[in-house]
Amino acid sequence: MKFDLRESWFASVDKRNSILCAGIDPPEYIMGRSEKGSGLPAGINKRDWVLRYLGAVEPYIAAFKPNVRYVEDNALLCELGMFAQDKGLVFIQDSKEADIGKTNDAGIFRAALRGAHAVTLAPFAGNMKEAIEQGIDRNIGLITMGLMSSPDYAKIKNMWVDVSDDVACYETKDIKQIDGVPHTRFYIKQTRDANRFGLAGIVLGAPSTANHITPEEIGRVKFYSGDLSLKLVPGIGTQGGEVTSLATSFNPTELIANVGRALMFPTGTYSETDDWVGAAQTYRNMLNELRKRAC
Repeated sequence: MKFDLRESWFASVDKRNSILCAGIDPPEYIMGRSEKGSGLPAGINKRDWVLRYLGAVEPYIAAFKPNVRYVEDNALLCELGMFAQDKGLVFIQDSKEADIGKTNDAGIFRAALRGAHAVTLAPFAGNMKEAIEQGIDRNIGLITMGLMSSPDYAKIKNMWVDVSDDVACYETKDIKQIDGVPHTRFYIKQTRDANRFGLAGIVLGAPSTANHITPEEIGRVKFYSGDLSLKLVPGIGTQGGEVTSLATSFNPTELIANVGRALMFPTGTYSETDDWVGAAQTYRNMLNELRKRAC
């Protein structure tokens, strides 16, 4: 039977009364980021830390998202797959597959073996359609980069890209003719292609006064995402992302609200169980208030 990430996500949200996703990307102090006040001190076993952290926040979340650049241990990722199955949580492997087809397929295959429900995709080679076919074959959902809040993405999102193979599905105001060929903004094409090819979701950064995402762009994402249900929303918490406007633009249950550093290091430095529990409760409750207001 074909796996449907959206069904799994909605079931987890209903069961846990939460749209909170726990980000797992803990740096070590030795990486030189200690001036930001967060990291794992020398001597801390990362596997033990990850499992303690997840065990603390688990009652308040519907999903978790380990970034493989920080959680690179295959055995631990497999353990997380078993944890997700045991607790009924959605496991999103954040690896941003961005290579040619066969290499992407290897990454998607590995994620599925670990028990992940979804893997993130960054189709730099323009091979989004091929990737979704691989995801279907491997029975795993795909979430592509869409409108990211990263400052560097501000230089990329508005690039003009050729949409001559699908131009009828774009509004006239979003099209620019360049040498007689219809083009649209890169982030719009990413969103449209995700909907066109049937991906489970897109990454939509949480807007804030400190980043480049505008209400107009959110509106374009809403229009072109169509029946695409899920929006993975990073940037909430330490990065200052504000989710209220997204909860009014979209059904809040469609938002996978990811909180990373503010959950992992809520005291601003190395944190422990009571700190994690308190932060998870706070974010879960805040997000549920938004869900109630949207009803």
